[in-house]
Amino acid sequence: VGLAAGTLGLTACGGGGGSGFVPTPTYTIGGTLSGLAAGQQLVLADNGADLLTLSADGAFTFKTPIAAHSAYSVTVATQPAGQTCTVDHGQGTVQGGDVTGIAVSCADNVTPRYHVGGSLSGLAGTVVLQINGGDSLTLTHDGGFTFPTALEDGSAYAVTVASQPDGQSCAVAGGSGALHGADVTSIIVTCQNV
Repeated sequence: VGLAAGTLGLTACGGGGGSGFVPTPTYTIGGTLSGLAAGQQLVLADNGADLLTLSADGAFTFKTPIAAHSAYSVTVATQPAGQTCTVDHGQGTVQGGDVTGIAVSCADNVTPRYHVGGSLSGLAGTVVLQINGGDSLTLTHDGGFTFPTALEDGSAYAVTVASQPDGQSCAVAGGSGALHGADVTSIIVTCQNV
């Protein structure tokens, strides 16, 4: 009886040697990158920690898998030079499979452009102004003027008189400088009879 009771006790305690522990399944987090410029690098982060450096378009997968029913949040940790990358479908909760639908897209940064202009007074004919030795603007009457070609923010400009009106001399005041986040409207061109 004692032996039977002992065997029965082992069977009830799971005497087969198994602990009964079932590990939580884990799944990878990934997606697709597009638009990254040649020679550039982008660093993504998952949940603010798991970093992944990418240097070419295509599929990507973070190295650290995530436990089922855990949250993931993919963000841009470091933008590539001259580009801005955005993440679509980057947050969610891991269900019963690998996450592959995250879309990361990169685009070139667009430098703002601004116009250069000012006011003209005293004109009695036709004057031709020029900006940076190239873009010409022909004026036939007093008033405001603006060069048609916008320049990139931060670039230098220099407005000069390319052709004087007959019998007059026109002078430019405040005609040079650099663009700083806004149109230039303060250039003054004054013409006088000679």
